[in-house]
Amino acid sequence: MSAFTVARNPVAFRSLTTNVSRGRSSVAAKAGPNEIVGETAFWTSKSGQAMRGTAAEYEAAKEAGDTYLASTATGVLPEWAAAAGADSTLKYSLAEAFAFKTPEGANFLASGPELMNGRAAMMGFVAAAGAEIATGQTISQQFAEAPFGVLLTFSMIIAGSLFSYTANMEAPAAGPFTKEKELLNGRAAMVGMGIMLAYETVKGSALL
Repeated sequence: MSAFTVARNPVAFRSLTTNVSRGRSSVAAKAGPNEIVGETAFWTSKSGQAMRGTAAEYEAAKEAGDTYLASTATGVLPEWAAAAGADSTLKYSLAEAFAFKTPEGANFLASGPELMNGRAAMMGFVAAAGAEIATGQTISQQFAEAPFGVLLTFSMIIAGSLFSYTANMEAPAAGPFTKEKELLNGRAAMVGMGIMLAYETVKGSALL
């Protein structure tokens, strides 16, 4: 997470619109016709709101974890915004992403394995429950019918999660879908999947 470009000296703006687009997030930062004096930073908050303030205000927002993307405006790039355009200066190795411990400074609330297992469990639980209701097949029967599709889906989830985790990139909250709720839903899905598998192993029939 970093700031955008900035003006150290008074700069007159006629009209400036900066569009930032990363993934599914698109934010516009605007500077009016007024004169800007001193260091002024432009950034995007976690909620996707275009922000403008001083270098100190940007640093305070960053410390509070309320920054997402940097933008670019004409002007001189100060030292405190040297990493403008990046989500984070911290990157992680595959070993750190697979470790059962959240790396220091990570933009994620959970370790890599918990995050990946949670995402896979959410997808698997919804798909398995839907198929059980529609066909009456157990999870093992569903897997036996389409093992390649199941493995490919989970491989893509893991690969996508690894890409964002090693780069320490975090998607902004989309309405009610926050990282806290993703973690909670992922844990619930893992428990739900475990219950379904245990029941079907003992009973030999679909739970739903």
